[in-house]
Amino acid sequence: MNSIFSNKIWLAPLAGYTDSVYRKICKSFGADVVMSEMISADALIYNNPKTKILAEFDEEERPIGLQIFGNDAYKISEGIKILKEYHPDFIDINMGCPMKKIIKNESGAALLKDKNKIKEIVKLSYKTINDKLPLTIKIRAGWSSDKNLFEIVKIIESEGASAIIFHPRTRNEMFFGKSNWDLITKVKENSGIPIIGNGDITTPEDAKEMFEKTKCDSIMVGRGAIGNPWIFKQIKNYLQNNSYSEIISPNRIQMIIVHFEKIKKRVGSRKAIHIIRKFIASYTKGMKGASNLRQKCNQTKDEKQFIEYLFNFQP
Repeated sequence: MNSIFSNKIWLAPLAGYTDSVYRKICKSFGADVVMSEMISADALIYNNPKTKILAEFDEEERPIGLQIFGNDAYKISEGIKILKEYHPDFIDINMGCPMKKIIKNESGAALLKDKNKIKEIVKLSYKTINDKLPLTIKIRAGWSSDKNLFEIVKIIESEGASAIIFHPRTRNEMFFGKSNWDLITKVKENSGIPIIGNGDITTPEDAKEMFEKTKCDSIMVGRGAIGNPWIFKQIKNYLQNNSYSEIISPNRIQMIIVHFEKIKKRVGSRKAIHIIRKFIASYTKGMKGASNLRQKCNQTKDEKQFIEYLFNFQP
């Protein structure tokens, strides 16, 4: 299973976007490894049915990791026990999410403020997994600075983690500016476990540059994959042949319809329209007249009218 960490292209866990439908779409275009959306340890323990849906996946999604978040080592451990029943290929603990609703209960990137808590969480989680599954930890460079980064990396490694997924921004930097890939290089140089580089991969050129510049073991594509599942195939073509094909506008519109139909099979027409709307801006980015199309799609709840808007769109 350690092969999942070597020279692979991962799809990042993106809350509200990387559900089972979109994970399978990205897999069909070449994503090697996918992950679930963030799953709350507390909600798992309290048997929240909506939370458990986040842990469900189809066999064609493998290899897949289930990502858990929380602020307490015991609760995360208990949540991992529940996630193990779904038989994922690995477990990931989120220590990097910068969003306010996650931070306010001291989860996600807030954990980077407390090295002792990180140690306690990784140690107990590794013991809970009992060497049956790889354990990965997703981190940022720190809370407000990277001064404790390398100590945190060493703690994670020494307590049994199989790999680290690293986004080289601090929590305070959120997604502003350019992520500091030099930090990925330094983390890789100072770590004995695989490092998956994450941050600002939006083109195949970015992917190649990250591999070459940082020497990371694998890369993870996040926001650059929203409404752009082709990026995985493009990256692989570029890495192998130094060239790739651009995706033309009609193919992008057709993909919206395909994506919508796949969602509809799982949740019905009305809910599918609500879900697909948030992808349309990314699918149609750069197309002339796209803002008018998005406005029309956002205003209708009727499936027939929604599809007509897409079919009749002439970028």
